[in-house]
Parts: sequence; C-alpha cells; structure tokens
Amino acid sequence: MVILYQSNTGFTREYARMLAKAERLKCFELEDGPQPEAGAEVFYLGPLMAGHIGGLDQAMKHFSVKGICGVGMSPPGEGVMRTLRRANYTADLPLFYLQGGWDPKKVGWLKRRMVGMATRSIRRALQERGSRRTAEEEQGLNFLLRGGSYVAYENLAPIQSWLRECSR
Repeated sequence: MVILYQSNTGFTREYARMLAKAERLKCFELEDGPQPEAGAEVFYLGPLMAGHIGGLDQAMKHFSVKGICGVGMSPPGEGVMRTLRRANYTADLPLFYLQGGWDPKKVGWLKRRMVGMATRSIRRALQERGSRRTAEEEQGLNFLLRGGSYVAYENLAPIQSWLRECSR
C-alpha cells in the first residue's frame, strides 16, 4: 500500500508525509509528479471543503482505495464523521478524520469568504462572550480569525493501527 494525498494549504501534505515516514510507505501527491501505478492499493488523504474530501473521486477512479482520511478545520467528533459519511461516497471503506489547520494567507479570496460565512455565527458568539471566554474558546476564536495548525503526530495513531492490521 502507498499513501496518496491532495493538499490545498499544506496540512494534509504534512500528515501524509508524517504517516508515510512513520510506516515506511511511499507517498504520492495526486496530480503532481510521479504517480502510483493505475490500480495500486492506496490510503487516500484529502482536504475538506463543505464536507467533501477533495480529490477522492479521482483517486477512486484510478486506484484501489483501501482507506480514506479527510483533513479539515473542525475538532474531531461524531458530527464530523457523520458529515464525511454523508457527503462522500466511501462504500464500506475505513474512514478517518484529522484536524489540520487554517491558514487564510494560503487560500484565495473565495475560500476565505466561504470559511468566513461558515464560521460567522461561531465567531460572533465567541466575540460576544468577551472576557467570559474560556482559554479553549479564546484559542478557537484566534484560530478562526488568524489561522493555526493542529497537525500532530499523535493524531495519526488510529490510522497507524489500521495500517498495521492491514499489513498482517
């Protein structure tokens, strides 16, 4: 199996490269540079946009996708997983989610605007709390306004366990 990914702002790339290095797997970027052989078994990672995993359709057409991971801004949770299952055709494939990050300087105005519209009510509610915000809420507000990264090696543990099970 190989790692295949698509990345917009670099957070998915970071996770893909960390995972490939840790598991001693080859890593390929969808559409750029060398590609795995057609039909190769891949674990696919892609960025989320409105719940859809970018590049997944293309990966499913050309490769034998064995597992899928969406990388997005939201904290992990069952709500995110429900959205992923609903918005993406994943058949019965193992599906994972990793919180990546947000870097408004690395996206175009349209994506900045879309994220701004999607997070407007959250930002307003947090700003209205003023000095009553918890440290966690303050961190969340800063993340939405200025960006940040939640990429961490520890987040890969469930995927690593699954990959090791597959290789037995």
